[in-house]
Amino acid sequence: MKSEKFYQKITKFIKNEGYKELSLSSVVDIKYIRDEKLKKYLFTFTDNKKNKTFALRPDLSLMSLIEFSKKMSNKKSKIYYSGESYRKNQKINSQIGFEIYNSNKQNDDHEIILNSAKIFQKEIGKRGQININNVKLFESVLRQLDLPKRWKSRILYLRNNTRYLNEILKRLETNKYLDERNIELDKKLYFRMKKVNPNKIIANRKVKDILQRFEQKIYIQPRPAEGKRIVKIIKNFLKIKCPIQKAPLILNNFFKTNKLNINVSSDFFPVKKNKIGNLKVYFNSNELPAVEIYDNMLFSIKPIGSNINKQSIVGGRFNSLSQSIGLRKINAVGAAINLS
Repeated sequence: MKSEKFYQKITKFIKNEGYKELSLSSVVDIKYIRDEKLKKYLFTFTDNKKNKTFALRPDLSLMSLIEFSKKMSNKKSKIYYSGESYRKNQKINSQIGFEIYNSNKQNDDHEIILNSAKIFQKEIGKRGQININNVKLFESVLRQLDLPKRWKSRILYLRNNTRYLNEILKRLETNKYLDERNIELDKKLYFRMKKVNPNKIIANRKVKDILQRFEQKIYIQPRPAEGKRIVKIIKNFLKIKCPIQKAPLILNNFFKTNKLNINVSSDFFPVKKNKIGNLKVYFNSNELPAVEIYDNMLFSIKPIGSNINKQSIVGGRFNSLSQSIGLRKINAVGAAINLS
């Protein structure tokens, strides 16, 4: 943690804004960890008496959601939390977060961003930049494109990893690794396997599953004929960055030019003005979530100039997370400040 004084200033501000402290457990039942990419970085142990496997908490927002769900409250609640999270692929991460649960209004998104901006300017730096995006926009673009389902799923799954996203787009654009000779060999093998008992196990998989996978890849969902055009649209969309006030017009022009049936209203984003205090506000289509938490609006506030090594604030809306880990439906929006 940077300093006790720094921590106290932030928590004092959050309390004054009406947020109540929520205590978090230091361990989590791994049944709540659905992200396969995250599972390999957990510090786990088994409780033989309870016949359960637990992990040191890898993410504080997740822990906060689990703890709040136990309250069985449907009223809008403003909470904050603090502590450390633990993953094998990173150092211990100290964090303060504040969230609004059972939140159904865009005003709550605006409140989270505004409070984050105030904290940033009071305690982190006077010069900074707010980047706002919405995951639903990227999903809408993909839905409008003539892409097989499996390609859309792969792009959405890889959107958080720039390296792998670029690789999959390259394959889509150039048909990289698509060897017609190998395809013909696969087809011959396919027809031979059609004569085999479908329940026979080959390489730990049933024959019927192997055949189904091949049919899906080659016959049902082949590579799209207009791969280059599709990749160009995706790449150009991910380059859009503009003052937030201009975002609806620029986005709608982009959608119209590319014949996409998408329309962004003037009140789509929770912030309408290009500045909050001294912070410039941008729409940035490349502001994508680093973790599979946010499913709607998301934002970050980062220093610029000489303050680039100082803390940043990230946040967004996560309405789907609770049900995805087996909890009751809880709409939520929040933000977190990394202190280490």
